Amino acid sequence: MGQQFCTACGAKLKEGMRFCESCGAPVETVTPVVAAAPADVTLVSGDGSGIYPAPSGAGAGKFSVKIIAGIVIILVIIAVAIMVVLPKLEDGTLPDLTGQPTPAPTSFPTPAPTPVTVVTTVEQTPPPEPFPDAFALRELFSFNNESEYASRATVYRYWINETYQWHNDLDNKYYIQKPRAGNKYLLIFVNIENIGSDGYPYPKSNMIVVHYGGNIYRVDTSHYLPNKAGDREATAVEIYEIEKNSDFFKQEYVEDYGYSHATTQDFVFPGKGNAIDGYLIYEVPASLKPEDTYVEIVFDGEDRAVWKLA
Repeated sequence: MGQQFCTACGAKLKEGMRFCESCGAPVETVTPVVAAAPADVTLVSGDGSGIYPAPSGAGAGKFSVKIIAGIVIILVIIAVAIMVVLPKLEDGTLPDLTGQPTPAPTSFPTPAPTPVTVVTTVEQTPPPEPFPDAFALRELFSFNNESEYASRATVYRYWINETYQWHNDLDNKYYIQKPRAGNKYLLIFVNIENIGSDGYPYPKSNMIVVHYGGNIYRVDTSHYLPNKAGDREATAVEIYEIEKNSDFFKQEYVEDYGYSHATTQDFVFPGKGNAIDGYLIYEVPASLKPEDTYVEIVFDGEDRAVWKLA
């Protein structure tokens, strides 16, 4: 719309008048002011794939305010995220951005250290000798010294087998003798010689024992002895495996201990020919080893002696 009042006299002007009817002053022509177009603003899409022209006109200012506000919001979000995430990074946890509760981290047991096997060499201590002063086979033990009964004794041989064959004079046959399960037979050969001037009772078979593994074994009384030959004249009971073995002095074949020509001897008299010489039979464990076996003879009085078989 044009000027409504005269600028000179203030009279009201009609539409389209060029001069004031009251004072004749020219009417000023009002030229509409057109706002200058803002400079082109180019926006790049978020993924960089397109270019969008900046908005123009009345909405341009509001658009600019929205952009600024958006930038401020983004910066606030980044600042909050930094304040939340950094402490979590320090303790090794991260927030769950989905809003769901963050499950506790799985706890794995600390693996046990691998055991180290230490090989320790332990020197085996041999058990003590039960009879450290034992005599060796054929070694002589003297007793009753300085008296008319002076004598000497020895264990001079042994024989081990699972069975033995003995001869029965009643039917003139050999029979196989077998021990109980887990056992075997040990035969010990003993000689007792009187070197004094008078006879005396010698140690009987029940005074001669075998030591092995901490146990004591006594003579086998089931052995068929010569005096069990019935009402016949007693004769020797031979053992097939050893019947050709000689006695200690190599004078005669060996017999049962305490017998001479199948006759029981009660005393030992002076002289080699009168010596008590013979074998005794023991039933022992099959595990018996000669090197761990000892024979003990208990004599009259306090004398006793021990022999190691090997």
